Amino acid sequence: MSVSRPYAEYLAAPLPWIVWAVASVGLAVSGPFGSYQTVALPERLLVWSALVAITLGLGLALRVWFASVGLRDLKRGAGLALVVAGVLTLPIWWLMQLAFGPEAPSALEVAPALFCAGLGLSSVRLGARPQPAPDGQPRLLQRMEPQLRGALISMTVRDHYVDVVTSAGLSSLLLRFSDAMDETEGVPGAQVHRSHWVAWSAVTGTEREPGKLFLLLSDGSRIPVSRAHRAKLEERGLV
Repeated sequence: MSVSRPYAEYLAAPLPWIVWAVASVGLAVSGPFGSYQTVALPERLLVWSALVAITLGLGLALRVWFASVGLRDLKRGAGLALVVAGVLTLPIWWLMQLAFGPEAPSALEVAPALFCAGLGLSSVRLGARPQPAPDGQPRLLQRMEPQLRGALISMTVRDHYVDVVTSAGLSSLLLRFSDAMDETEGVPGAQVHRSHWVAWSAVTGTEREPGKLFLLLSDGSRIPVSRAHRAKLEERGLV
């Protein structure tokens, strides 16, 4: 899958736009790096809005690219902030030179500012993750449409998405498989394949083919079980 689809999904969410607006106004009003004394407020707002948009856009592009090539540890947190600072320091410094002239900060001042901004954005993203759902429901259900919040049956990785099957239907969510599994807390289940997770309550039986093992689920689906995860089935007496 092209990285353009996840990028569009992120831009369709309200959080990036809220961050852009708040950061742009905050920087324009405070006037960091000497811009308060040398640039009028309307011009500061224009300049900082553009700089924040460029920084967020390129940072988001890096995050999506990391996901597409499997570099999950660099998708967020200090890893992403460090790479963003390394990649964007010189372009942002050059733009500041054009905008602020002699009063522009040095590259050595821009780099730590970008790194701190990246850490702050990661904190905002993590803070926006779903909180524990009411009535003992797993947090994962909060990401789904209300009419699809049934009993969890299975999850399957599909490109950058996780297809979540419940007793009420299927929902495709843009998140990491590991995060999706973390948010099933309270529902007994397990990963049975590199790309599949099942709720134990949904398992109705097993089926074998030469060299292969499958779980049969209550929705009629058949989920493959890899050799590395067969011990989990043995512990439950399913094989």
